[in-house]
Amino acid sequence: MAGRIPQSFIDDLLTRVDVIDVVDSRVKLKKTGKNYSACCPFHNEKSPSFTVSPDKQFYYCFGCGASGSALKFVMEFDGVSFPEAVEKLAAQAGMEVPKEQTSAGEIRQEELHKPLLELMEKAGRFYEQMLRSHEQRGKAVDYLKGRGLSGKAAKFFGIGFAPPGWDNLQSFLAANGDKNTIKQLISCGMLIEKEDGRTYDRFRDRIMFPIRDARGRYIGFGGRVLTDEKPKYLNSPETPLFHKGKELYGLYEARKIRQKLTRFVIVEGYMDVVALAEYGIHYAVATLGTATSEHHLRRLFKIVPEVIFCFDGDNAGRTAAARAMETVLPVLEDGLQARFLFLPDGEDPDSLVRKEGKPAFEQRLNNAVHLPEFLFSFVKEQVDFDTLDGKARFDQLAAPLINRLPKGMLRNLMRKQLGDELGTDSVALEKLENAPETAPPANHPANHPAARPTASDEFTAAAVPDYPHEDPDEQLPPVQDHSADTLAPLVYKALCAIVRKPVLANQLTLPATEAESEQERLLLEVLKKLQQSPQSSSIGLLIQWIGSPYQSELQRIAELPKHDIPPAASDIEAVLKQMNARQLSAELRHLTQRFERGEKLSPEERARKLELQKQLHHIHKKRARIYNHNPH
Repeated sequence: MAGRIPQSFIDDLLTRVDVIDVVDSRVKLKKTGKNYSACCPFHNEKSPSFTVSPDKQFYYCFGCGASGSALKFVMEFDGVSFPEAVEKLAAQAGMEVPKEQTSAGEIRQEELHKPLLELMEKAGRFYEQMLRSHEQRGKAVDYLKGRGLSGKAAKFFGIGFAPPGWDNLQSFLAANGDKNTIKQLISCGMLIEKEDGRTYDRFRDRIMFPIRDARGRYIGFGGRVLTDEKPKYLNSPETPLFHKGKELYGLYEARKIRQKLTRFVIVEGYMDVVALAEYGIHYAVATLGTATSEHHLRRLFKIVPEVIFCFDGDNAGRTAAARAMETVLPVLEDGLQARFLFLPDGEDPDSLVRKEGKPAFEQRLNNAVHLPEFLFSFVKEQVDFDTLDGKARFDQLAAPLINRLPKGMLRNLMRKQLGDELGTDSVALEKLENAPETAPPANHPANHPAARPTASDEFTAAAVPDYPHEDPDEQLPPVQDHSADTLAPLVYKALCAIVRKPVLANQLTLPATEAESEQERLLLEVLKKLQQSPQSSSIGLLIQWIGSPYQSELQRIAELPKHDIPPAASDIEAVLKQMNARQLSAELRHLTQRFERGEKLSPEERARKLELQKQLHHIHKKRARIYNHNPH
């Protein structure tokens, strides 16, 4: 039996392989300055936003947030498990993978579980067959079609049908009344034993949704009733295989799709997960009759940096969101994000995606409320914030929530935001932070390091020039060429302006040209994020970039001394026009070179040359204050 791979071997392996070679063998890379770039292999895009750093041995995508080492890339791109990715890279490096000895207890547990897992898979296949062939399958098929579900989706999720009757499954799996098989089916939760020793099928006359573990093994089922029988949904009980507080419906299926997972949406029911997948949203999961637990969240955050909770928009939904917020706070290490989507009255994800379609639903997800924003707004609803004693109460309620966050950038930013809301430092938070700490129990999650590294640990923003003495409002001479090197100081000024005043983003039009430097790319990506999810303050902008390679650079810009003249949209727009002018300059240069070589230009080409000269003259003439305004 295979044991665990020693961490020391994994560390050694990563020092022997080059992330550039690993990525370039699968995606053609192009050298851009110190780094390499390409169109991201994990989401559809027309211009490259995927960057690989040979110095830091790390990749990062501005578009979807994909990031990691060579090992993570092989897992995501090849769609293989962690051990399989290690084997692939080891073979490439000419190394043999060692295995740690598996404990006797683990071996014994595996042996006990094996026959149960085999029975559960047979049960799943039985239900699938019944959906295709049973004489009463029509009502199940009609129900699924009525919910907009295709046969392809039903097959992908392994959906089946438990026919009416008390012993269909038992008769199929224990046809001869085999006592050992019946005992195992009881242990699996598939049969119920009465006081007199007789047994019957737990699931009858229901649509069946198999629950699979991370390895795709059947560990439980959920059944949706087709009649007025209660309960409407019935889950497998706790068994040696199935622990509902740890499992999530749809997680295995989401990882089975070849896609880069950058976020998960937590919804309420099986049909929400299946319906969203039917419309191409393959990253929804559902809890199994329990509230979202810290264990659930830690599992998800090992895979993605963002989780979005989906709730009804009424008071009950906001209360449930508040409970989820309290659960997720201790898990939010830097680089992880939680958001909250509140649905219109009377809608659930299933009905809404069928009504609006994928683009509109994903736009709702993109506009979901960030945890800091929800925390402060929710607490404000509990107090009279317009009074001094109401603000003091606000401090008392908000401080314990912020204190639940792990130490790091997000906690620091929220402490600062709390002070900004109060107009003074938080007394309640200071008391909590200065209180003597009690050591957590040995098995508490606080004693275990986060399993998912943040990108900032692996990849720095070295591509963004450091201007230690740069004054963001210092006068600069006009420029006539638009190369990345020439525009670098101006791009930096524009970046400073948007960090200081993020609300300007929605007044700007992004240029059609591609970025020619990492600094330009950062400016454009900051603007894109703000246009997708507007922020009113620098703190909100910084929260968007926590855990990214550019967190520290943006934080440094935000902490620069503020000047008397506030940033204006025209300042940034002028820089974007300069970047956009590259295409015009290139076209004009081509026509001019032809003319200087003595080639005869057509009347249309001469007219175009004159028009280009006018456009470029207009761009140079209309420089913004960011170039020529002296604050002194």
